Amino acid sequence: MERHVTMDDNKDFIKWEKKFELGIPVIDNQHKQLVNLCNDLYQAVIRNKYRATTPGWHEALSDALRETVNYINTHFSDEEKLLTAVNYDKLDQQKSQHKSFTNKISETLKTFNQATFQDAMDFVRFLYDWILQHIAISDKQYVPAVLEYLKNRQ
Repeated sequence: MERHVTMDDNKDFIKWEKKFELGIPVIDNQHKQLVNLCNDLYQAVIRNKYRATTPGWHEALSDALRETVNYINTHFSDEEKLLTAVNYDKLDQQKSQHKSFTNKISETLKTFNQATFQDAMDFVRFLYDWILQHIAISDKQYVPAVLEYLKNRQ
């Protein structure tokens, strides 16, 4: 049975909330940008939902998706450099999660030109869930180590 996602075209998919903040400005700003890009991808999907059978549909979505992927790679690289600098004991675990996520995104990109509207919405939902879960669980674990490192550098 196909699951249907109904969304409001005029609203963001994710609303940034204070509870997502880690208290590390550079990382918080990047996380906000990831949320914005996820919202941009959502808006691209919604704007093009009635054009799903026209030639430009996948191109518009691909552009938004590629921008999101590029920024995610930048964020992961920056985050891993910071965690290396603080000698974070769960760095390998963090890198593994990043690699798994990147692999999922790469697989999606390979077949995105055949995606239906529902496939695109499911992918936006996946991004939403992953980003917020990663921030709320994995990233919160490194906060004490990073804050201590930053405090000692001042």
